[in-house]
Amino acid sequence: MRPNAKHRRRKTSPGAAVSALFRQPSADFYTLPELAIRGGRIVTEGCRKVLDFDAQRLQLDMGHFLLTFYGQELHIESLNGKRAVVAGRVARIDFAAKWEGEHASL
Repeated sequence: MRPNAKHRRRKTSPGAAVSALFRQPSADFYTLPELAIRGGRIVTEGCRKVLDFDAQRLQLDMGHFLLTFYGQELHIESLNGKRAVVAGRVARIDFAAKWEGEHASL
């Protein structure tokens, strides 16, 4: 047995490294929700429904977790399909697991 036979590295070609960059992402990649700040508004992609709403608190069901906005003069400017546009003075955003015992992974 050679001295370093167990720890031999596998050689990869430069082409394999480049093709790994363009590989298809995992299946759940496209189902993850998105948040973006655009022009002073927060755009959410993946909103399933509005759970609670008033001028100081807005809670959205985002699938596996709950998204809660806290602030003043909060309102929904648009709710179209799974996209919600939230406006107002947002002071804090909380993420919480939807089901007990789970952690929101963001």
